Amino acid sequence: MAKKLNVMAGGKETPRQKLIGLMYLVLMALLAMNVSKEVINSFVTLSNNIEDQNVDLVNSNGEMINMLFGKLNSPEVSGKEKEDIKSLYNKALLVHNMARTMANFYMENAQEMLNVGQEGDWLYDAGDGFMAVKDLVVSEYDKKDDYDIPTNMFVGNDHKNISDKGKQLVSKMENYRDSLCILLAGKEGEKGVKYYFEPIEITRKTEDDTTFLIELDAALETVKESDRALIKEIYRLLTMPEIVDNHGEEYPWQAGQFDHAPMVAASAILTSLKGRVLQAEKIVLNNFNEMNDVPVFPVNKVEPMAYASTSYLNIGDSLDMTVMVAAFDTTAAPEIRYWIDDTLRTEGNMKTAKLNSVRLGGSVGEHLVVGDIAVQTKNGVEWRPFQYKYSVGSPTATVSAADLNVLYANNWKNSIEVSAGGYDPSTISVTGTNCKISKESNKFVVTTSAVGQTASIKVTAKDKDGNTKVLTTKEFRIKSLPKPQLYYAGKTYGDQSIPQSYLGSNAVMVQDPGGILNVKYTVTGFDMIYVKNGKSTTLHSNSNQFTKDMIDAKSKLGKGDNLILTNPMVSINGSPKVPIGGLTLGVN
Repeated sequence: MAKKLNVMAGGKETPRQKLIGLMYLVLMALLAMNVSKEVINSFVTLSNNIEDQNVDLVNSNGEMINMLFGKLNSPEVSGKEKEDIKSLYNKALLVHNMARTMANFYMENAQEMLNVGQEGDWLYDAGDGFMAVKDLVVSEYDKKDDYDIPTNMFVGNDHKNISDKGKQLVSKMENYRDSLCILLAGKEGEKGVKYYFEPIEITRKTEDDTTFLIELDAALETVKESDRALIKEIYRLLTMPEIVDNHGEEYPWQAGQFDHAPMVAASAILTSLKGRVLQAEKIVLNNFNEMNDVPVFPVNKVEPMAYASTSYLNIGDSLDMTVMVAAFDTTAAPEIRYWIDDTLRTEGNMKTAKLNSVRLGGSVGEHLVVGDIAVQTKNGVEWRPFQYKYSVGSPTATVSAADLNVLYANNWKNSIEVSAGGYDPSTISVTGTNCKISKESNKFVVTTSAVGQTASIKVTAKDKDGNTKVLTTKEFRIKSLPKPQLYYAGKTYGDQSIPQSYLGSNAVMVQDPGGILNVKYTVTGFDMIYVKNGKSTTLHSNSNQFTKDMIDAKSKLGKGDNLILTNPMVSINGSPKVPIGGLTLGVN
C-alpha cells in the first residue's frame, strides 16, 4: 500500500520539509519494488534529517524562552508589566514541559517498537531532555525491514478496529493541541475583557479536508481576533485525518501510516510526529514574545553578588553590604564612558570602553569612578550613570577557599590560594591545625580527615629584616564530601515508575545531584529485590553491574510489578564504602 508521510503536511512547510516529504514518497515507492537494503537504510538517513530539523526547533524554542527571561530582567520593566511578563514566562515554561512530555511520548513508542524487534536502548538525549532515535545503521539494528511489528502495534489485526496504541498516537496529540490553544488564547484585553478558548469536538475527514477549520470558527468567537489564525494553524498541524485514500480505498490514518511500514519508516513517522509537537510549541512561544515590545535584556548567567560603597575599612569601621542575585550576559560588551577621581567629568580625562570590565589602579588611598553605561530602552539607547568607590592599601595577605570556608575530607584535595603582596614569595609559609598542607605548582593543597572539627590555616612571611610576620589566620569547617544519588536507566529519587522497555539497562550509577565537585564515586555493591506475584527474592551484586541472575529476574518483570534496588554501597573518592539510599520503581 502506497503511503504518504502525513506528519509533514499542514501549515507552512519549509523547502527542507518539502524535500523530506518527497524523499519519503520516493523511498516507499522503491520499497514496493522490493529494492535492496540500501533503500531501507535510506529511511534511517531520512529519520536523521528529520531529527536534525527537530534539534533546530528545540534550540529555537529554547531561545524564545530565554528572550522572555531577558525581557523579565530588563531595566525597563516594573510593576504590572513585569508581572505580566513573569506570567508569560511561567506559561512558556509550562508549554515547553508539555512539548517535552508529548515529544518523548512518541519517542517512547519508538523505543518500545524497536525493542520488540531487538532488545536494546535505542534512544538518546538530543538536548534539553528531548529524546531521539539513534542512527539504526550505526547502532547495527537488525530488524530495520520488519513490518509486522509496526503493523501489530499501531494498527492491529483489523483496519476497522485500530489498536489502543494506535489510537493513543492521535488522542494524546489532540489533548496536547487543545491544551496549547487554551494557554495561547487565555488573555486579558482592554477594559478587562477576558479572552479564552473552549475546545470542541471536530473531525478532519481526509488529509485535504479543510471544513473542520470552518467548524472551529464557532469556538473562536471568544478568542482574541489576532490569535484565531494561530489556533487554526495549530489545529492544522496537530489534527490527523480520520481516513486516508489509497487508490480509491479508504483506510484509517494509522493504517495509512503504519500498515506494512518497515521499522525504519515507522521510526521516521514517529520522529516527524515529534517535529509537529515542536512546531506547534514554536507558534505559542512566538506569540508570547510578540505580546510586548520590551527590549530583551540578555541573560546567560545568574549568580549571587555582594557589593558595598567601599571595599576598604580601618579597624573599628563598618559598612553596609548589599547582597543580591544578579542576572547578566557574560558575552555582552556594553559601551561605557568613565572618569577616575574627576567628578567634573573633564573631557580630556574621559575614558571609553566596550568591555565587561575595566582595569583600575592608582596610589594608596581612596578613589572614585564616575561614568555612564549605554542601556537599550524602548526609546533607543539611553546613558545611565554609575559610580564606584575603591581604595588602594598597603600590602596584605589573604587565604581564600572557593567552597565558602569549608574543607572537605574523604581524601579530597582542597585547593587554596595564598597571596602576600610586598613579601618575597620564597619566605611565605602556610601551616595549619587538623589538616596537612602541601604545595603544588602555584597553589596550596589541604587534606584532612577531621570531619566535624575546625581547621585553622595561618600565613606567615619574613620582612626585609628577616623578622617573621603573621599575615593572616583563617578557620575552615571540615565536612564530608556529599553523598551521591543512585540512578538506574535515568530514574532516581522521586521517580516512582519506570517503563518496561527501560529494564534493558544492566547497570546502576551514582552521581552528586548538585555537581559542585568533580568527585570520583564507585559503586561497590547493591541488592535487587525481585517481587513477582507477591513473592520477593533478594539478589546481590558486588559492583554496579547487574548479575546474570538479576538480569534474568528483571526480564520476568511485567507491568504492575516492582523493581527494588536497595543497600547500595559507594566508595567516595577512594575512601571506605558508605551506604546511600536505594530506589523502588513500579513497572509500567
